Amino acid sequence: MRKRNYLRADLRTRYSRIRIIVAAAGLLLSAYFLVTFIFGEMGVVKYYRMQSRHDALTREIGILKKDNVRLVGEVHALKSDPDRLELLARDKLGLARKGEIVYYYGEP
Repeated sequence: MRKRNYLRADLRTRYSRIRIIVAAAGLLLSAYFLVTFIFGEMGVVKYYRMQSRHDALTREIGILKKDNVRLVGEVHALKSDPDRLELLARDKLGLARKGEIVYYYGEP
């Protein structure tokens, strides 16, 4: 009988050690997965960085589309509207019609 009690006690300590080892391994594995989930290559931190970059690029695309529409309108006006072309020639190039005198104030 005495041997059996020692065997049972030895098995209990063995199982308790195995349980502690398995629990520690599980805890370490869980910690590894948590750190990988947060800071990994496709982790939460990178997701939020990519999301903010996406929002910035979306805003920039909207601004560029509006600018493109404005420039297309300006090109159309320069091709079809002679008054607009004359105004641009007077302002940018300093041109004048015959008989007009152009006065410059400040830097030419």
